[in-house]
Amino acid sequence: MFLVVCATEFELQPLLDAYPSDRKEWATLVTGVGMVETALCLTRFLEQQGERIHGVLNIGVGGAYIHEGKGGAGLLEICLAVEEIFGDFGLCHPDRIEPLAEHIVYRSHYLLDSSLLEQAATIFKKNGLSVTRGKFVTVCGVSATASRGTMLVKQYDALCENMEGAAVARVCEAYGLPLLEMRTISNFVEDRDCNRWKLSEACEQAGKAAAILLKGLINE
Repeated sequence: MFLVVCATEFELQPLLDAYPSDRKEWATLVTGVGMVETALCLTRFLEQQGERIHGVLNIGVGGAYIHEGKGGAGLLEICLAVEEIFGDFGLCHPDRIEPLAEHIVYRSHYLLDSSLLEQAATIFKKNGLSVTRGKFVTVCGVSATASRGTMLVKQYDALCENMEGAAVARVCEAYGLPLLEMRTISNFVEDRDCNRWKLSEACEQAGKAAAILLKGLINE
């Protein structure tokens, strides 16, 4: 059984609308926003019901970093995480994040399951959907300035940021569960202007894409 993990009901509901079923082959978990709530809720769920789960799908929206030239993601683009990074866990300088010493932290970078990534890419291609793969950055605080976005993309060469993915990756590693993370871009990481965001549309896109993905994964 797959477990679909979302931060908010707002992000989950479009999937439930797009894939109405008795959900015998997949379950859902809304964790709350941020790494602490995500780690707590996911760990508690797996302790109580983990024997039913054989894989985790983390879905939601993300903010795309602005790349000079090629390599970035556009609004409403579907993105798959190749790697998750604890982006601002360290010493925060104006122009960089200095990692904490290796002997006092577990790890800050997590590679996601390559087999699920390939399956997802194949499923989307069969259904006429294009996706972009790349690194995701998980942050404690949402980046609200273009300068911070520039700093983070320069340091990590990542597609987008979110607030939960690395926590999901850490818990999945601890429980030996393969993880696939999909985000739809709702905004660019720039000087904050919510009038330019496409939050509702991104949630709808993520829900529809996740429904296609789940059906494909379950039927393979």
